[in-house]
Amino acid sequence: MSYDLAVFEPRDELRYRKAFDEWYDRTTDWEKNFNYYNPENVTGPLRLWLTEFTKAFPPLNGPMAPPIEQLTAGIRTADHNVARDLIYIAFSWSDAELAYRTCFDLAKRFRVAFLDASGDEGAVWFPTENGSLEIVHVYSDE
Repeated sequence: MSYDLAVFEPRDELRYRKAFDEWYDRTTDWEKNFNYYNPENVTGPLRLWLTEFTKAFPPLNGPMAPPIEQLTAGIRTADHNVARDLIYIAFSWSDAELAYRTCFDLAKRFRVAFLDASGDEGAVWFPTENGSLEIVHVYSDE
């Protein structure tokens, strides 16, 4: 089992749990004929976020993956799934704290939404006008 986080485009309708859940379920159904390793799938702030994030946690697969020599040398990596408006990342639990901090800080910096997919509350954070992130809903919101 992995430690999972995600960032996504902060569309207004996703501020509401029901709309978010429907979108998330559709998006993470993982289409069969789609290349989720392709960084070209996202643009704008998500692309900037991904470019910066891969400096700390390069992907295990795809065109941005480091050479096998680096992977076997024990560098920190993550499993990236790059959809059209979502980047879903799976980490080793030993990297959970650094992964969370890195994802969250970069989400603030690039003004993208953040999902703590492995957190107990499944908190969804959106960028604010003042450059921070605020929780807009959690799983316990029904």
